[in-house]
Amino acid sequence: MLKIDRRLLKHFDWVFFSLTLAIPLIGLVVLYSAGYDPDSSVEAVKWLNINFRSAACFKQAGYLLAGLCVMAVGMSIPTQVFHRYAFVLYGAALGLLGMVAAFGIVVNGSRRWLDLGAFKLQPAEFMKLGVIIVMARVLAKSLPKSGSTYSFRELIVPSLVFLVPMGLIMEQPDLGTALSLGLVGIAQILFVGVRPKVIVGIIIAVAVLAYPAWHSLHEYQQRRIMVLLNPEADPQGSGYHITQSKIAVGSGELFGKGFQKGSQTQLEFLPEHTTDFVFSVLAEEWGFVGCTFVIGLFFCFLAAMLRIAHKSRDVFSCLVVIGIAAQVFGHIVINIGMVIGLMPVVGIPLPLISYGGSSLLAVMFGCGIVQGVSMRRILFQSV
Repeated sequence: MLKIDRRLLKHFDWVFFSLTLAIPLIGLVVLYSAGYDPDSSVEAVKWLNINFRSAACFKQAGYLLAGLCVMAVGMSIPTQVFHRYAFVLYGAALGLLGMVAAFGIVVNGSRRWLDLGAFKLQPAEFMKLGVIIVMARVLAKSLPKSGSTYSFRELIVPSLVFLVPMGLIMEQPDLGTALSLGLVGIAQILFVGVRPKVIVGIIIAVAVLAYPAWHSLHEYQQRRIMVLLNPEADPQGSGYHITQSKIAVGSGELFGKGFQKGSQTQLEFLPEHTTDFVFSVLAEEWGFVGCTFVIGLFFCFLAAMLRIAHKSRDVFSCLVVIGIAAQVFGHIVINIGMVIGLMPVVGIPLPLISYGGSSLLAVMFGCGIVQGVSMRRILFQSV
């Protein structure tokens, strides 16, 4: 199951792999500056007396090496295996979410992680992959009876696939991850096709449920949404994150202040600068040009995924790739929108760049699956 036929390596997508590697390497550079601390160091290589002044960068480099191994595992597993064990993976991810509710550790008021000693696992990141695979299996096996678009009744089961884990994640509470999970499921459904009147009906239902949904949010989540309208109303409280982020982004101007010269970052005015607001660090130090370059890389990265989806020869593989691409796209849009003040602060990391082992490993494993789909398109077997 974990072996790769040498013939498949001839169809290895080097462009996609290069992008998968280039983006996190750029992330390491940004994280070195974001996590730089002149008063502390991490002993990287003991016998060579090499020290790191950025613990976040050093740990992320280790996660990246682990991520490359995870990617190799992901691309070595045939797509048929994911199809066969889709519900097993989904059930395991749901079980981990249940363990978080029972035994998870609380960080900043949220219970999202399982403490595994040297490593803290965030099961919600892996739940996304479980939803993607099960949604692909359910949709591929139950294509629209009309031959083109789904009716409302046909959407009930696929919707439950992502609504159930969304509810569990909302209880942590983690609004950002729950929303991104919903976006992934909706993207896969829309890719297959939905009748226009069903879309209109869903929009009306969302509008009707908006009021009770608002009151179901935690108070701090409501403040984060309201602060979008007027962040200056509470600059030292709920508006602090957005205000400082806007200052960092704007001060970068065209070419940025230079590596390790960002005042908002180095003086630690910018909160969560290695995780949720790492794009603000990039904007402050590398400016509009640096941001445009990174966004361009993300665009090429997503385009490569869509090209692989287009070339896949079975519906299940295509939907899996579409789901992974939608997950990455959603995170990019939400994170960048969040740091420039267009979206509420919901704790969504920037894929492959933000510090965090669970997020990086989950995305790298997904990239491995995409690479495997690309390599095996010549060995098409209906699943």
